[in-house]
Amino acid sequence: MNNSMQSASDNFEKESIQLDIEEVMDLKADPEKYSGIYKELAEILGDAATIKIWKRFAGLNITFPQKLYSKEYRRKFIVENIGTMKPGDMAKALGLTERRVRQMISEIQKEKTDD
Repeated sequence: MNNSMQSASDNFEKESIQLDIEEVMDLKADPEKYSGIYKELAEILGDAATIKIWKRFAGLNITFPQKLYSKEYRRKFIVENIGTMKPGDMAKALGLTERRVRQMISEIQKEKTDD
């Protein structure tokens, strides 16, 4: 799971707008200076990341889907951990219900027997 998070972070850094060093130096870690959602972002991510997000997405309405991971990653995670983790633990790690993880395990096992 860390690999997925790390690559998402790497992608964000590669695609992010570069800030001038003066901009970052002028901004102290003070979430109180921001309004609304930017205050929350500054508390979680810090000033530099908040400014990057603002420069990239200012004026847009953004909706964050409930599902963080792709179908491919969820399936791969389950295949890799099918013998070592309980379905409930996999469900927590993936943000799914235990019922859905059990369904996916059945699908994976069925595919193996069909091959």
